[in-house]
Amino acid sequence: MTRHSVLVVDDHDIVRVALESLMLASPELTLAGSAGTLARALMLIEECQPDLVITDMSLPDSKGLDTVRAIAAAQGERRTLVVSMQDELVYAELALSHGASGYLMKESAHANVMQAAAAVLRGEQWVTEAVRARLLDKMLQRHRGGASEDPSLSARELQVMEQIKGGKTTKEIAVSLGISVRTVDLYRASIKRKLHLRTGVEVVAYAFNRM
Repeated sequence: MTRHSVLVVDDHDIVRVALESLMLASPELTLAGSAGTLARALMLIEECQPDLVITDMSLPDSKGLDTVRAIAAAQGERRTLVVSMQDELVYAELALSHGASGYLMKESAHANVMQAAAAVLRGEQWVTEAVRARLLDKMLQRHRGGASEDPSLSARELQVMEQIKGGKTTKEIAVSLGISVRTVDLYRASIKRKLHLRTGVEVVAYAFNRM
């Protein structure tokens, strides 16, 4: 029986050791190594070429979707499974769109990570039923011709929201639109005020679910 190699990437020792233990106990998987930073992870990916990387999104030298993008690019055709504390209803689809094959929240990782790993190694995408239902609902809304723009937002604010939906940071949005970081912050504040949103996470959630 062919055993698939797995690289575990997480900067929290307790989480990393727990995931390593699950890999070591599996008859189908073998532990290729582990890393606590993106730089170390990329080096091990090049050296070991693991079949699967199980990674957090927030590392000391990389945050959020930048981590997913970098690891997925290094993996190429091989698979990447994100295990994160970030809200799956906000970040799961974004992670998939940046090259991940699955998304799992840490709170349910111990119970579900082996099932998720097996699914992505079979070439499937893995998300929870809640996320799957949300994606299906969005697909049906698009099929029915549902509105994708909020009329209360200006054309420039809609551009900023599209950039947020694409997972870009404030600095990346500023470069993309040819404006200053300060101006992007002002647009974000205006968007929150108009849409009655309180936090940046709520802005990301709105962009993801409504745009």
